[in-house]
Amino acid sequence: MLDWPEIIKGGVSAGWGLIGVVAGSWLTGRHQRIERRNARFKEQLLEFYAPLRAMRADIKAKSDLRVKVAAIAAGEWQQKFAGISHPEAKKQIDERAWAGYEKLQQYSDDQLKSEIIPTYRKMLEHFMSNMGYAEESTIAHYPAFVEFVEIWNRFLGNSLPREVAEKLSQAEKTLYPLYDDIEKNARRLSAKLNGEPWLWQKAVAWWSS
Repeated sequence: MLDWPEIIKGGVSAGWGLIGVVAGSWLTGRHQRIERRNARFKEQLLEFYAPLRAMRADIKAKSDLRVKVAAIAAGEWQQKFAGISHPEAKKQIDERAWAGYEKLQQYSDDQLKSEIIPTYRKMLEHFMSNMGYAEESTIAHYPAFVEFVEIWNRFLGNSLPREVAEKLSQAEKTLYPLYDDIEKNARRLSAKLNGEPWLWQKAVAWWSS
């Protein structure tokens, strides 16, 4: 006689074994897809967005300090003449104190030419060389970035009068949408990289239990 309980038991075991193979294959495939996707996210973050973010942070820190120092210096300079109306007294204060304030302004001007604008150029070169890692939302801002840097190149090269540069709106605010996009994508990629491994570990733990 056929041992139906054993046959059924064997069939159930085989069925669960097949399910296990299919589930294992699915989990492995999912893991590989996640790894490939995370590799892309990591490349985008480390090869494109993180360097741009770092250079932008450097520019912002130096620019913010320049503005802060200039504001304090302007206030202190005016304070030196508070309550003084005699022309000769004002002249003496000017002759005694102006040299230090002039050096302060010269330092800021030199920093703009030798550090800040060159960093913008590095950002643009990095953008162009690594555009394959950029999201479409970021690439959309590339023309504005090129225009901003080129205006400064022409201005510092004495080939663009100040009045013309001002009419071309070379203010940094034209790059704010780009900065926002870089920050948004950098945070998104970081979150993806930090979140996905946790999902995989949870799936493995569930299957092993």
